[in-house]
Amino acid sequence: MRALSGIIDVHSHAILPIGQQPPATPPEWSVEGTLALMDSHGIQAVILSVPDAANYLVGQEARDVARRINETLAGIVSRHPKRFGAMATLPGRDIDAALGEMDYALDDLGMDGVGTSTSINDLFLGEDYFDPWFAEMDRRAVTLFIHPAMTLAPSPDIGLNPSVFEFMFNSTRMLANMVLSGAKERFSRIRMISTHAGGTLPFLRERVEILATHFPLGRGREPLSKEQIRAGFASFYYDMTASTTPSQLHGLLDLVPPSQLLIGFDIPYMPASTIAPTISDIANFARFTDEDLRVMARDNPFRLYPTLKARVGG
Repeated sequence: MRALSGIIDVHSHAILPIGQQPPATPPEWSVEGTLALMDSHGIQAVILSVPDAANYLVGQEARDVARRINETLAGIVSRHPKRFGAMATLPGRDIDAALGEMDYALDDLGMDGVGTSTSINDLFLGEDYFDPWFAEMDRRAVTLFIHPAMTLAPSPDIGLNPSVFEFMFNSTRMLANMVLSGAKERFSRIRMISTHAGGTLPFLRERVEILATHFPLGRGREPLSKEQIRAGFASFYYDMTASTTPSQLHGLLDLVPPSQLLIGFDIPYMPASTIAPTISDIANFARFTDEDLRVMARDNPFRLYPTLKARVGG
């Protein structure tokens, strides 16, 4: 049995009383409780995010919510610089405001990157609307953490919480839109993280590669070869949050090497009881070498978050 320690958890959420979105009764969260979980499971640092809290709002309210969240997260990092990193929350419906808040969060607050959702106001990332924002992130070579969110248009209701699988479908839609629109290649300096192992992409990737070259892409988009589509999907980073069964890990390794895999636990939305089994699943997966484990637990996140590495001294 192998063990993992000194883990950098790239997928952790702060529950703040600021612009919070559903569920109506969010899980309990505190800095102290998070630190206790980290200490009990060999987690050296976590990257906090509140990706879509300002994306459902407009105008001054959206700008105010993003500013308050970013200053709160930056305050947590300043009090615990070796234990926390934080991703900037932006008012995604207002590109000019998003650009201004990103400048403030990265340059003045020293945050570690940007967090956002797979779609904003029912536009999936990859649409031309986002180009000015993506161009600036590309110039900065930002690390962008992309978390699934629900679309405003209703999905068929079969009585399940959307997080059960609608989130996974929206991650898959975002990945396909980013690649098939050409945006992933145009903005290749942005280091994009798709959460939850890319949703259903590892299972559907070959189907997408075959049928997206068989049928016209539509919407005036230039056709791509199967090799271009595969390279686009392979250019993302993927965290393994809630995705560590052997079939899921085999699928991920058919998509990318360990140098593009990250560890996350999605606390507090995933139960704390899942942390230890997740670590065990990863540590004892036969296709991961000891070097792979170090790369995924520390080297990859330190490469994506150099400011955190400087604070931690990793």
